[in-house]
Amino acid sequence: MAILFAITLSACATPARPPAPIAEPLKPIAAPPAEPLQEDAAVIVSKLVLDEANRRLPAIQPADAAKEPEKFVPHVALLLPLASRTLGKVAEAFRLGFLAGAEADGKNAAAYRVYTSEDEGASLSTQYRKAVADGASAIIGGLTRDGANTMARESRLLPTLALNAPLIANETELPDRFFYISLSLDLEARLVARMAFAEGQRSLAMVVENNPLDKRVQESFEQEWMRQGGLIATRISFGSDPNDAKRIASTLERLNETAATKADAVFLAADPAAARLVRPYLPTGMPVFATSHTVDPRAEAVANLDLESVRFLEMPWFVERDHPAVMAYTKPQLPMPIELERLYALGIDSWRLGQMVAGVEGARGTPLLDGVTGRITLEGRQFTRALASVEVRDGRAQLYRPAE
Repeated sequence: MAILFAITLSACATPARPPAPIAEPLKPIAAPPAEPLQEDAAVIVSKLVLDEANRRLPAIQPADAAKEPEKFVPHVALLLPLASRTLGKVAEAFRLGFLAGAEADGKNAAAYRVYTSEDEGASLSTQYRKAVADGASAIIGGLTRDGANTMARESRLLPTLALNAPLIANETELPDRFFYISLSLDLEARLVARMAFAEGQRSLAMVVENNPLDKRVQESFEQEWMRQGGLIATRISFGSDPNDAKRIASTLERLNETAATKADAVFLAADPAAARLVRPYLPTGMPVFATSHTVDPRAEAVANLDLESVRFLEMPWFVERDHPAVMAYTKPQLPMPIELERLYALGIDSWRLGQMVAGVEGARGTPLLDGVTGRITLEGRQFTRALASVEVRDGRAQLYRPAE
């Protein structure tokens, strides 16, 4: 499964800036084939990640009642499937980020209340209606696409922010006061395709790990790449066979022997462990593009050395330590798997967006929030995120600086 987010080149005495950030697509993307609920969260969280979260994150506790408003007092309502066995820890990571946003505002923090649901369907609908009856002024929730759909169906009276793209592809069918933001890898893959094409690449080799998630990332990238006018030189799938890396190398070598079939660059869709095995076998000097799923920006330099020069897009939370918003909010108190920390960061920005959704009319197309998940702009019903262009240099994920 698989949600969303400027520096210029100055005089020689000042550090260089990366290129302008790349904004997410303005329109929702047609829904992929139905998948199990746990594969449809704002980011794809595998069973292994959830198991790790169960060890690292504390048990979910009821929201601090002292921080919640009395009934009928206007408040921002946060609806999360904290009681779900599948999505509970995912929801908890988001909740912790949301609370970090509220705590940073101190005594000026707006009133809020956390509502616990058991799923992203009927239980979510019930809690939405309860929040309306309790006097909520805005409502946030819907971590999955099904959840976003539920929020859209209910959002007839109040400004509503969903945390994923709804399945409805036509924005004219969405309620007037419904908005959404997403960390979807599908959207991110499309942004990477735009980035590669904008930098002059025209023919790509696709090197894809043979699993449902990376195949889905590949498909999203290819759709946008072809729409831009790019060509696919070859598609190479690989798995756990130790000989796969050498097979990839020989295939690309044969491909590049003639100008007619030569690839300008590679798009690599794989998890970090598989990518580290394959990357050294790709042609020297050939640009390699990927999504943030392929690189762990928090990893030690020695772990990422084999991913040297890989290009991807990333949220400021992980790669811009001197970003004002990144410095303003506390990191998780306990270590989280990176997929969950992304949701923690989204929780911070959603706290801030929750204060805005009641007054966003007329603000479309202008930057609303320089957030920890990206520079956020409202386009139609979607809060799009402009992401930082990043590359692996000396084993570290660093802001991209083009060669002079």
